[in-house]
Order: sequence, then C-alpha cells, then structure tokens
Amino acid sequence: MTEQEQIEDVIKVSSKGQIVIPRETRKKLGVKGGEKLLVLTRNGDILLRKAKEPSIEEAGERIDRLIRAEGIAVDKLVAEAVEWARKTK
Repeated sequence: MTEQEQIEDVIKVSSKGQIVIPRETRKKLGVKGGEKLLVLTRNGDILLRKAKEPSIEEAGERIDRLIRAEGIAVDKLVAEAVEWARKTK
C-alpha cells in the first residue's frame, strides 16, 4: 500500500456481484448516485476511479482520430443515415 492509499472500510460482494460503497466514503470523495465509475485492475487488485466526462472538444478529437485511423468516409456515412431516416418516417 502506498502513502496515498488507505483502507476506508471492508465491504462484501453480493451474490449478484454488487458492492455498496460506504456512505462516508461516497461523501468524502463526492460520489453521487448514478455517477459512473471506472473499474480498473492492477496486479490482482480491483480499483474504482471516478469517470470524467470528456469535454465536447475531447470527444470531437477522439472521434476525429478514430475516423482517420479507420478510414471512415464521413460524407458517405451521413448520406446513408439521412437516407435511412427518410425511409423510417
């Protein structure tokens, strides 16, 4: 365990694989109901981290990188989507 890590509490996994983050821990870290958490693994440990919502700029950059990497023809994709939308009316 590092200096930044500390044991907050001991919890049990339910038969459905669910866990409950203790109220005091949620309050201390500002975790609210419905908020998304990342589930990470490291050296056999399970870690939970608050998921940050990407900004519009970050999302756009990610999409742009994916489009370029995959060679997706955006104009063609948009035209197909418009055609599909017109057919479904």
